[in-house]
Amino acid sequence: MDALDFEPDLRMISEMAQKIYQPDLDTPGNVIPQFDGYLTLENVPLKTLLERKLHPHEYLGGGNGLATTTQIIKQADVILALYLFEEKYSLETKSVNWEYYESRTEHGSSLSASSYALLAAQVGKVDWAYKYFIKTATIDLNGEGKQYVGPLYIGGTHPAGNGGAWMSAVFGLCGIHFWEDSISINPCLPAHWRQVKLSISFRGQKMRFTLSHHSVIIEALNSAEIALLILINGQNYDLPKVGAMTIPANS
Repeated sequence: MDALDFEPDLRMISEMAQKIYQPDLDTPGNVIPQFDGYLTLENVPLKTLLERKLHPHEYLGGGNGLATTTQIIKQADVILALYLFEEKYSLETKSVNWEYYESRTEHGSSLSASSYALLAAQVGKVDWAYKYFIKTATIDLNGEGKQYVGPLYIGGTHPAGNGGAWMSAVFGLCGIHFWEDSISINPCLPAHWRQVKLSISFRGQKMRFTLSHHSVIIEALNSAEIALLILINGQNYDLPKVGAMTIPANS
């Protein structure tokens, strides 16, 4: 920290965090507007909006793009906020907003699909979580990413989107979350996945996870100084110092 000299940046980020606007109340069933006045805009299907384009590379946003007077949005802003501030909002609020914005999001950003995958996994929409995981995981394989904004070529690889694919799989479908001194695991694997194996290092503890529809196996690969608590589907377990433990998935 001293070498990078970013203490002033940390103070500024802390000050900014206190001033970021978030809706104060979580009223289950309510749609959180993308911005003030959003819900008064034209509620047009995405397909209809795309049919209005005069050129295939026409940009929908900007100051006077086709989408600016409609409820069609470029990316998953509200959805990402619901995921990042997951403890602030109920599952009902997350589900209602996921449903509302899913049909109104154009996914012009390569970071959008992973946000939908992450929240879909939280609210139990496993098939949708898998669909959006595949969408972000294959973005550099199928050429479906946005290539042009008007006459400007913006194609290329999407490393941030690739990171979103990893997050969609590990944090979303595998349901792994890190807290201060614990790890929670709530898998929601797609039906056709037999198991997922992955290695993670957290607070000096190296672990290997094997997740399936039947069990969660955690192997401690070294002896760390800090004791970690493992929460699997809401049940508490102490991670062994070295060795493996197997927990039935329905425990």
